[in-house]
Amino acid sequence: MKPIHFRIPILLLLLLLLLLTTGCWDRKELDDQAIITAWGFDLIEDEMYTGTAQFAIPSKLGVGEGKSQDKAFFTISGNGKNMYDASKNMRLKLSRPWFEGHSGVVLIGERLAKHGLANILDELGRDPTVRLRRDIIVLRGGSVQDFLELTYPLESLSAHAIVSMHETAGLNANHTLRNFYMAAESEESSPFLPVIEMTDRSSEESSKLTDPKMKLWGFAIFNKDSQLVGYLPMNKGYYQQWVKGLLKSIIVTVDIPGEKGNVVVEANHLKSKIVASPRGTKVHFNVTLSGKGNIRENNTRLDLGVSKNIALVQNELHTQVGTYVHQIIKKVQPLGTDIFGFGEAFHRQHPYQWNMLKKEWPEKFAEAEVSVSMNLQIQETGLTGAPYILKNREIKK
Repeated sequence: MKPIHFRIPILLLLLLLLLLTTGCWDRKELDDQAIITAWGFDLIEDEMYTGTAQFAIPSKLGVGEGKSQDKAFFTISGNGKNMYDASKNMRLKLSRPWFEGHSGVVLIGERLAKHGLANILDELGRDPTVRLRRDIIVLRGGSVQDFLELTYPLESLSAHAIVSMHETAGLNANHTLRNFYMAAESEESSPFLPVIEMTDRSSEESSKLTDPKMKLWGFAIFNKDSQLVGYLPMNKGYYQQWVKGLLKSIIVTVDIPGEKGNVVVEANHLKSKIVASPRGTKVHFNVTLSGKGNIRENNTRLDLGVSKNIALVQNELHTQVGTYVHQIIKKVQPLGTDIFGFGEAFHRQHPYQWNMLKKEWPEKFAEAEVSVSMNLQIQETGLTGAPYILKNREIKK
């Protein structure tokens, strides 16, 4: 065996060689790539797809007084017989390879959504660079290319505004590719996606920098073949989210019998409980929606400092919201698309019976009997019980 003083130089030499042979010799610097912030896809004619990507312009993303008023992004589009072909034709217009790691949203045109998302889901699922946690949103009407060209006054990149709007509206913003895949493959539920649209408010007097041209519209309902089969506008979509257990807060306007005005309640701490009960060949569901409410506006003669008037408002809130939610569920049922979580509740509560009817769940959901009950407690009425403008003789105690 060699003495230890002979082995030390050899080990140091090997260590030095090891360090010299490591490193990302084939890496591509981020500064040398085109950074995609949003994707958009649509069907322009039978068997012909169009793809649009929004790219950030890093030099125009700065902040402060010197920030450029020009767009901080540009778009490139391409057509093809499939998604990959369209993407390949888009690359011919770029001087750099693109990087998708910062892409936050995938926008789907209405025509493609109605045709079906099977092709795009396959292409995105096979691409190892695609993050499954990116959001996917449907564009109602208009062109995907035109939409991705829009600017937004509060964001340098309009793609960031699309996702942030959901949280601002009190909605759960977790509408990702991963969740869509899971819902599409699930036997218990059907997928749904948020819908956005371009507003039609442009005028010569409105500033291009202060007039947003996009807004949340509602939700798109998909069947098990990943085809768009219906819509829920936002005023109904809020309640679907509540039943699903995804809603953070909601504003409810309550009409009071015998009064010309109404009462506005802001509800939060929202919860949903679904109880499934097999009844012969059909299934019954009881939905209980609960939460806590605060009075935000009183346009009636009622003195809301009086407990019986609070009880009146609360009872009317329960009746009107319960009836409205029931109507929404009945409207969706004929589509056979369970976007409320009923199948999940039935499977969890009755696993044995579920195995016997899961293959027929779209039909069973369409025929299900549903009842809705409310338990929303009004806790705060503000600093005064009656409207300020009323005189004492006009107030209803």
